[in-house]
Amino acid sequence: MRRKPKIGIVNLCHEDYIDEEVRRLGSEAVSALQARGADIVTAQPIGSAKQALVVGINMCAEDLDGIVLFLGSWIECATAMAFLREIEHLPLCLWGVPMFERDGRLESTGSYVSFAMFRGSMARAGYRFLPVLGEILETADSVFDFCVAAMTKTALRRTRIGLVGYTSMSIYPGTFDHLLVRKMIGPEIHHIDNYTLINIAESAAQKDIAESEAFLRSRSAIDKEVSQAFLTKASRLLYALRTVCRQYSLNAINVKCQYELSKEYKMTACVPLSALAELGVVSSCEGDMLNTISMTVLALLTGQVVTYGDAINHIGNVVKFSSCGFAPFSLADGDPVVRNFMPHPGFTGIQTSFTLKPGRVTVLRLVEDVGDYHILYFTGEGLPSELRQGVMPALDVRLDGDIGRLVSEYSGQHFALCYGDCSAKIECLCTMLGIRAVRV
Repeated sequence: MRRKPKIGIVNLCHEDYIDEEVRRLGSEAVSALQARGADIVTAQPIGSAKQALVVGINMCAEDLDGIVLFLGSWIECATAMAFLREIEHLPLCLWGVPMFERDGRLESTGSYVSFAMFRGSMARAGYRFLPVLGEILETADSVFDFCVAAMTKTALRRTRIGLVGYTSMSIYPGTFDHLLVRKMIGPEIHHIDNYTLINIAESAAQKDIAESEAFLRSRSAIDKEVSQAFLTKASRLLYALRTVCRQYSLNAINVKCQYELSKEYKMTACVPLSALAELGVVSSCEGDMLNTISMTVLALLTGQVVTYGDAINHIGNVVKFSSCGFAPFSLADGDPVVRNFMPHPGFTGIQTSFTLKPGRVTVLRLVEDVGDYHILYFTGEGLPSELRQGVMPALDVRLDGDIGRLVSEYSGQHFALCYGDCSAKIECLCTMLGIRAVRV
């Protein structure tokens, strides 16, 4: 579950203009965000630079995710700037309202003209911010999208992701600059060796193995062809994954499966990772850290259990997404099943074997450029699908955008996937991070 965004909102005014109408507008803005799930920190309407400075200093002590500068009336730029300079390190939203009807006549507090003036001032000064102008109830959803994106930016900075091994099978797009990720996107990456994971798995007590197996059985049917030896080994790995996540305070984890687990240890990580995802840890494999960060972004933006898939094929505007054998059980279209991995010289173990539920989806990948990042994303409709090659989990997605554009923008095969449309939140987050959003 994602936490509530903690947002500071101030009603910026001119001391000569503060009246019942201005206070009402400020209160309506606060109530609209609270109704949508924001944890709000606010203050009395600000009418002077002296007051703005004090409020700004005090809000810095509140551990806020972002700031909404609500323009209740006409303002002096110096008043707004006195507040802005104190909190300018936080994500910013500038919110203004138009004229409104009272007793058959259009009235104004001056908010609209203040918005036009101060938006220009903020842009000229080089601030990155979300400008929102319109009736409060008509624009509150957009402002709340900003709030969620701001919370996500904070959470990314405080996220710890485990990386067991490194990128699998020489997948270059999965490689990354550790320091650049930490500075520009946020998460700390904690490296763990495969030996550590296997050592913990092999030293697991019988009660821990039994507990892990019981959890697996509570989430999925187990095909009769799966041996108890395989199920025990997968349960050992699940215990080991839970142990390292607890030991290193991890919010997410990625495991290099090929070849140390899939060939040498002779148990793929697919099912243990799928189970771990159900426990609230963002989980993925093949050592593609940028894919794990992509999944973490969607998990924070939506509060969902998220998944990923390889872009396997497209026919027309429909792309098939399918991993080797990872898929959170709660995303199954119908009853989830665990089966033996399909016969292949590179893989020994078990895998999830079900299609994902249809519905609206957002698909995303964080891409590392040279010294920079961008997010490639698109929306579409998840369709009733078939298992890939009769075994592997899959979801066919009909793109809203153009398949030719997606092909021209491919920057890796792994894509994070969540349900619903979170385009506006993604765009907000990219603005806050100072990176490009590329929408197909």
